Amino acid sequence: MEIIAEDDLDRHDARAIMEARAAVKELIYEQKICMEYLQKLPSLSEAKLKQLREELSKIAILKPRYIALITSLLPNTDEEVDALFVKERTNLKKEEIHQIAEIVKKYAG
Repeated sequence: MEIIAEDDLDRHDARAIMEARAAVKELIYEQKICMEYLQKLPSLSEAKLKQLREELSKIAILKPRYIALITSLLPNTDEEVDALFVKERTNLKKEEIHQIAEIVKKYAG
């Protein structure tokens, strides 16, 4: 199998892709497991998800990859946000960490 392109997806986008694929043809074993997992996770409405992404994109240091990570895991405390970025090569300030947590709380809380 050849990789044609790579995109940063959060779990909401992954679920939509899997649901569309399931409507077209039967999923293979690994896809079924993935789909079951994605269906068990709490989900945001499309409107809330769009607003969350827009607010997060206003924070200059956040790349699309980081926004996908945040919207997938929905960390709502400073400690959870900090834990997400421990191994990343980004220098988030305490104010930015707190801002991210507050934004997520507003939409996922």
